[in-house]
Amino acid sequence: MICCLNPDCSNPLNPNGKKFCQSCSTPLVSLLRNRFRVIRVLSDEGGFGRTYLSEDVDKLNERCVIKQLAPKFQGTWSQKKAMELFAEEAQRLQDLGEHTQIPTLIAYFEQDGCLYLVQQFINGENLLKELQQRKAYNPREIQSILLDLLPILKFIHDRKVIHRDIKPENIIRHKGDGRLSLIDFGSSKQFTAKVQQKTGTSIGSHGYSPLEQIRDGKAFPASDLFGLGATCFHLLTGNSPFQLWMESGYAWVNNWRAYLRSPLNPELDFVIDKLL
Repeated sequence: MICCLNPDCSNPLNPNGKKFCQSCSTPLVSLLRNRFRVIRVLSDEGGFGRTYLSEDVDKLNERCVIKQLAPKFQGTWSQKKAMELFAEEAQRLQDLGEHTQIPTLIAYFEQDGCLYLVQQFINGENLLKELQQRKAYNPREIQSILLDLLPILKFIHDRKVIHRDIKPENIIRHKGDGRLSLIDFGSSKQFTAKVQQKTGTSIGSHGYSPLEQIRDGKAFPASDLFGLGATCFHLLTGNSPFQLWMESGYAWVNNWRAYLRSPLNPELDFVIDKLL
């Protein structure tokens, strides 16, 4: 099969050998940059492009992930911001990819009017999908998640980067060894005085990102710690911080223990309370 790269195509999979998409008539590209074979769509990126599962023919058809930015609404603020964040994400992966639990950048290029970012494929499930399959995590598992993720956050913060969108969807558990990887650095920011103190662009996820980040665009390393705390709360209780935010804003943060099925051990209770 060959996958159409038109981000608006409703049925992008086509039989091999076709020159044009059977669904939208867009010319088909068998290999991006004569190297990457696009297999299928993984997700839509809010109207600006798609994320694809692909194969790298230069590396024995090793699986990789390709993020596409297809500029729409040329010259608008939204398009300019999207392109800026896309370039920043590539730079972050370049800077941080030496960590074994952060995807490495394989390539970044422009082709046929679109930008493409190619990164390492993490073979596994994200923690939201995992939660949907199993309903809840016990305190020991949460402790293990914290021990796996906190060193990654320390690594990125030591390099002056704030992720700004820590949530279950952006944490993947490897099928092989069970280790966790942090993905999606599209919202990340270099840790500067500008990010800390001035009103900026609001980026993050309601419920998982702290109030000052959502309201004022202010982000700190502590913003990621709040996101990790909110993630642990979600996995422990099964209650989505986003849903709780929809109902009553951030009121849940002050009485998060009320949602627990049973009390936590004092150490884990202290840590989650401190994160939140």
